[in-house]
Amino acid sequence: MNGKRLRLVYNPYAGRRKLTAQLDTVIRIFQESGNEVCVHRACSPEDIEEIAFQSRDVDRFVIAGGDGSIHQACNGLLRIPEDQRPALGILPVGTANDLAYALRLPKSIPEACKVIAKGNVFRMDTGQVNDRYFVNVASAGLLTDVSQKVDTRVKNTLGQLAYILKGIETLPSFRPFRIEYEKDGQPYIEEVVLLLAVNGHSVGGLRKLVPKASLTDGLLEVLIVPASGWPETIRLLLNVLRGDKSSSGKIKEFQTKELKISTDRPIQSDLDGEYGPESSWAIKIGPKISVLC
Repeated sequence: MNGKRLRLVYNPYAGRRKLTAQLDTVIRIFQESGNEVCVHRACSPEDIEEIAFQSRDVDRFVIAGGDGSIHQACNGLLRIPEDQRPALGILPVGTANDLAYALRLPKSIPEACKVIAKGNVFRMDTGQVNDRYFVNVASAGLLTDVSQKVDTRVKNTLGQLAYILKGIETLPSFRPFRIEYEKDGQPYIEEVVLLLAVNGHSVGGLRKLVPKASLTDGLLEVLIVPASGWPETIRLLLNVLRGDKSSSGKIKEFQTKELKISTDRPIQSDLDGEYGPESSWAIKIGPKISVLC
C-alpha cells in the first residue's frame, strides 16, 4: 500500500477544533505509512464538495469533520467516474458522528488514521434525493432542520444537548404536512410530522433509532410518524427516539429501493444535517462508494 497519494481535507470548526490540535500527528501517521500527503483547510461546506470533485488525482480522500462534512465530500466524490474516484477515509471529529458509528470507526483520531493507513476498503450504499446524495439519513419535518439552526460555537460547547434544546424551541411553531406516496402499488395520503429515509444505523446520535438499517443491503429504511394531536404526537416521537416503535401501529416503518413523495406545500428536506432539496422528492438507493475502514 506504499506510494499512495492522499488528500486530507479538514473542517477547522468541527468538534471543538480537536483535529487542529493533532494535525501534525495525523500527517506523521499518514506519511509513515507510505502516503504522499497534501492538506486542505476547508473554507465552507461548498469548498469540501468542490475539492472532493477535483480529487481524481489522488488515491485516498480523507475528510476530517462530522456527518455534514462527510455528506459534502461524498457529493463531490460521486460526481467523479467510479474508475477515477479515490477511496474515502473518515476522521470522525463531529458532534454525532453517526456514519462513523455505523462503520465502527475508532473515536481516537490517531487510531482512525491507522485504520485509513491500512487501506481496507468497504463498499457502502448511499442514498439519493433528487440530484443530491446522502450517506446516513434523509429527513423532513419536526426536528430535522435543527442541525442547521444550532450555532457552531454552541454545538461545540454543548454537543448533542444543543440539538435537543433547539428542537424543543421549534415545537410551538411546527405545522404538520400532508404527503402522498405509493407503496406496493397502493397509494397513501397522510398528515405527518416526521419522515426519515435511513441508510445507516443511527440518526443525530440516537443509536437505536433504526436498528434494522444496513449500509450494504441496497435498501433504505423508511420511517413515517403521523400527526395525531400534540399529546399523542409527542408520545409517538418519544417512542421513536427511544427506538421503541412496536408500541404503536400508527408509526409506519418499511424498506424500499425507491419512493416518490409529493407534499401539500413546499417542505425543506435535510440530508445528513445539511439542507437538501425542497419537495417533491424522488428518494432512492444511490451508487456505492468505497470507504477505508
